[in-house]
Amino acid sequence: MDILLENGKIGKTIEPKNKLNITKIKTNKQLQLEDARVRHRIDELPLQDSKMNTISVIISYYLFGLSNNDISIITKIPLKQINNIIMLPAFNEMVDKITSSILESDQSNVRDYLQQQTKKAANKIVEIMQTGSTKYSLEAAKDILDRSGHRPVDVVEHINKMDAELRIVHITKDEKKLNEIKDVEFEEIK
Repeated sequence: MDILLENGKIGKTIEPKNKLNITKIKTNKQLQLEDARVRHRIDELPLQDSKMNTISVIISYYLFGLSNNDISIITKIPLKQINNIIMLPAFNEMVDKITSSILESDQSNVRDYLQQQTKKAANKIVEIMQTGSTKYSLEAAKDILDRSGHRPVDVVEHINKMDAELRIVHITKDEKKLNEIKDVEFEEIK
């Protein structure tokens, strides 16, 4: 980006070599909202008794990718009992909830990262608009206008007649298509 100096000369800005990696710290309110969204309650657990500890250990190994036989060896629980536990609806419900919580957390992290990059992206578009070739400059300007709510309106005109005919005309900038009107015929069903 060029800077006009007091003496009339044009100077270029110099980017610092060592940019600081700044981490955005969330406010207490943001942390509370995130905690409330992700956090589950004890009454949401499918089983609330001592079996939950055993199932939790099996779920951990299961999600890690161990075979049922390996889980049986590590936990010293008979393979038949491991298979029975894995077939429980409560087991499948817990696996689904844990998996969806992990995916939800990952999506939240991606959204946060992209949110942090929006200012850089906007600056890059403005830079392209100001310094790019005419083609890219125009596209960047259109993009800025579109994203700031100044998108051109698409016009569709509906014409109704009283003799049960509906004619829809799509108006575009092309004059040939503008003058073209297509009739739609219909058959009355009795």
